[in-house]
Amino acid sequence: MEFNKHSEYHIFDSLIDNNIHFALFRLPYADNINLILQKSEDSYSFNQLDQLNSKKGFVIAPYNISGSCPILLISPDVVLNSKDAIFDYISSLNLQSRPKVAGLSPIVQHDSNSFNRYQKVYEAFQEELESGTSSKLVLSRTFDIERGEHFSPGASFHKACVKYPNNFVYLCHTPVSGTWLGCSPEKLISGKDGKWQTDALAGTQKVKSADEPVIWDNKNKLEQQIVADYMQQQLQKAGIQATNKEAETIQAGDLLHLRSEFSFELDKPENLGDILQLLHPSPAVNGFPKDEAFRFILDNEGYPRSYYSGFLGLLDPGDQTDLYVNLRCMQVTGNTLRLYAGGGILPSSDLFSEWKETENKLQTILSIIENL
Repeated sequence: MEFNKHSEYHIFDSLIDNNIHFALFRLPYADNINLILQKSEDSYSFNQLDQLNSKKGFVIAPYNISGSCPILLISPDVVLNSKDAIFDYISSLNLQSRPKVAGLSPIVQHDSNSFNRYQKVYEAFQEELESGTSSKLVLSRTFDIERGEHFSPGASFHKACVKYPNNFVYLCHTPVSGTWLGCSPEKLISGKDGKWQTDALAGTQKVKSADEPVIWDNKNKLEQQIVADYMQQQLQKAGIQATNKEAETIQAGDLLHLRSEFSFELDKPENLGDILQLLHPSPAVNGFPKDEAFRFILDNEGYPRSYYSGFLGLLDPGDQTDLYVNLRCMQVTGNTLRLYAGGGILPSSDLFSEWKETENKLQTILSIIENL
């Protein structure tokens, strides 16, 4: 598909203004965009991942499932897979502009943008690592900016599609979750006809010049190995024997990551919810061991992650499923854009390097907001 100027994508803002359940997404390396839209006003929510067994639709799952932040499913009442069909359909709805929809509670401003706050939390994370209770913890933070008068989620989605062809790019909205926009490099699980894949992605560095070799330090290699070992072990718990490729360097925007891809067969894709319960949250967004890291992060990170570091995408056990970890993302409200970024902390980590990594990751999403 040939992309036109960003402005025509403002049409998707009308879906948000009218509080319609929808998800617009573009798969990595794909030319076409996809729309899933729910006609009813009902919200379909779940409090356990295994409740997704045999379900079909666009899933939005949080890091920490709770009553105020449940697993959501957008019913696939309308499924369109081409730009022309999507634009024609939305135009036919004749939606009127309405006051902006915030979704969830209004974002509470705090000092999460500051290095001093990050340093304080980082030191608590390092103390936990030094105690030996956890071998890896993922520390994240938010970055709040004022929503400009002319900011358009739809136009930002299109800009992300152009700028990040290797990433899973999405824009979704429900009355419960509010509006989210992101461009994730990390696949959680995808597959069709018995052939399935998942990724172990971790480690980060800036893109080098073309003639400069990519060298990974021990910290980044260990961080990725923890994720790879976990994914292998969790699949084995489900009785799945996966084959994996050696870790390779991949590019996501201006950043490089280490990724191992696992391939496996799934005899009963209708039980995907059980697999998701085993895999999520992985050490790529949580830490290791799983339960200890999860509890420590909830108690000490200092803010609710909401749907950041959860996962989202198309769930269709009878056909194609594509679920991605919700990274390089932002939450859009009427007056604020909340951006999220994080990184894996090991005992060998350096405070300033980890802060810089979050700055670099924030730039991925900042670059699609600016100069629209």
